[in-house]
Amino acid sequence: MFEYFSEAHELFVYRLGIARGTSRRAIVTLGTLEQESQRREVSALMLDLSEEARLHAAVLEDCFAELKRNVGVPPGHTAEGLDREAHAVLRKTADGIKDLAVLPLALEVLYEAIAMYEPLTVYAREWISVHLAEQLEKCLVEQLASRNRILELMREVFASAETVEARPQ
Repeated sequence: MFEYFSEAHELFVYRLGIARGTSRRAIVTLGTLEQESQRREVSALMLDLSEEARLHAAVLEDCFAELKRNVGVPPGHTAEGLDREAHAVLRKTADGIKDLAVLPLALEVLYEAIAMYEPLTVYAREWISVHLAEQLEKCLVEQLASRNRILELMREVFASAETVEARPQ
């Protein structure tokens, strides 16, 4: 709880632990978003993103095994905050326009993951191992591709006739 980092490696392992916790929380949040989505294609995307987060959590477990470290999951305050925000926004959103809330919330979850993986990838490549960096980089590339899928679907949902009908006159 009161860690103090005097070596870069300690900080890396701590941040890797936060990424592991963030991946776990993302699975939960994306599951909530899947349940609340209205359109089949939005629900299917949330399911895909949840599965991707599960795979990324497994990669992080492998990273700890490769480092021969067993570290507890430090609190991921951002992930917890995003989960609380998702619940609050969804609770306040009418069923007919839930997808207009679900997709941006999923995008926020993904941006958090991208922000976690990018520096870890650089650090791993420079100081740890190429193999570890490649594993993290693969996750990052998948997350960037998923971001593009969310943005594309968001454009479709915002342009759809159903969404146009939900706009104020």
